Amino acid sequence: MAESRMFLLNGTDIQAVVARLESFLRTEKGMEVQSSKTTDGFVMQASQSKDAWKTITGMRLAISIQMVIVNDQLNVTIGEGQWSDKIGAGAIGLFIAWPLAITAGLGAYKQKKLPSEIFQLIESCILSGGQPIIVNSAGAAVTAGMTVCPNCKTQISAGSKFCNHCGTKLDNLCPNCGATIVQGSVFCAECGHKL
Repeated sequence: MAESRMFLLNGTDIQAVVARLESFLRTEKGMEVQSSKTTDGFVMQASQSKDAWKTITGMRLAISIQMVIVNDQLNVTIGEGQWSDKIGAGAIGLFIAWPLAITAGLGAYKQKKLPSEIFQLIESCILSGGQPIIVNSAGAAVTAGMTVCPNCKTQISAGSKFCNHCGTKLDNLCPNCGATIVQGSVFCAECGHKL
């Protein structure tokens, strides 16, 4: 079953999104990536190399991604991926070699988690305007004009009333005096109330 999400590009170049996604799949997931420009966006296929051991144990990842641009919106559809090896390894694991059931379960978990990782990567790329996010030992640097949601830790536009990723209501007013507070403040700048 395919999963789809719609993103507002806000002027972000689609090439930056494609490049960031290709880099993520190659470096962090060890996948071979092929992408092609279409009349209305991009199509991308990615899979880990055909390694007999990964296939037998059900640990091989594969995914297909279709990105369609309509006006300033990006519709991303992520296909099924690689499930046949996980089913086969799980079946063999149940009847012959029980460790294969464990590796097949782990492979299924990683395959199921991959679309949400891709959606989150696309969203962060768009939120940063296609600019690379610098990560240091303290974590990702917050892009100018952005703030971090206290619930899901996603970068969102400064001054937002709700997180556009998890829906958390963001309290931008001091509970004591009602003055506008800067996200992340420990004390109110108007009355000094501890937040």
